[in-house]
Amino acid sequence: ENQHSAKATVRIPAKVTEANPGGVVLPIPALSGENASITVHTGVARPVPVEIPVYGNEATTVACLVNSDGSETILKTALLAGGHITVSVSNGATVRVRDNGKNFQDVHGHWAKSAIDFVTARELFSGRTSGTFAPDAFMSRAMLATVLARLDGVDAAGGSAYQKGMSWAVEQGISDGRNPDGQVTREQFVTMLYRCAGSPAATNRELHFSDAEKINAYAREAIRWATENGILSGYKDGSFVPQGKTTRAQAAAMLARYVEFLNQQ
Repeated sequence: ENQHSAKATVRIPAKVTEANPGGVVLPIPALSGENASITVHTGVARPVPVEIPVYGNEATTVACLVNSDGSETILKTALLAGGHITVSVSNGATVRVRDNGKNFQDVHGHWAKSAIDFVTARELFSGRTSGTFAPDAFMSRAMLATVLARLDGVDAAGGSAYQKGMSWAVEQGISDGRNPDGQVTREQFVTMLYRCAGSPAATNRELHFSDAEKINAYAREAIRWATENGILSGYKDGSFVPQGKTTRAQAAAMLARYVEFLNQQ
């Protein structure tokens, strides 16, 4: 460990790995989330979940898998919580933990700043410019499809804007591909996120929003699921406004909650 970075190597005996199928807590001091790398030898061929002790900013600290060519792949759903990051690694894999926070001038003081920090650090969203995020601008259907594709590990770069994201969404049954430039409504956003999750059944059958009767039939199960899992919340007046347009800030907030939901499964 030095002033700018830390490195660690951990060798886990195969018998320890096999005795802890749910994951292994690495027996090392907490590493700085600013810049640290750790190589893990698990002693087995299969991927193994490991908990890496880390301290840092929970919104902007990311875990990256270091590839054989030295490049890095951000693990989009890995998050720092409770003083550790859990990642699944192969034997001999190197994981780099770093702060990937952005500095968007137009989100300071915004209600969704923490969520925006979270999704932009994982490069699910990009800024409108290097210094602006445009939190209150509306999302298009193609833009949302691209964000969900990135979450699924798709490299959506290249080609015309959002083309790869839309192609992925159609292939996965998440979108019908129509009207890609149209602004996505709140109920459409939740439905696409729900399909991305595999369309799980909701337990709570009631919707308590004051305007629940305005929710289209196709979106009701998705909204039930998102509400009971803490991904979706309505407005302070108790409404949901299902046909209202989804802002980039609202999308960031729901997506951040969705990643947290995935880590609880």
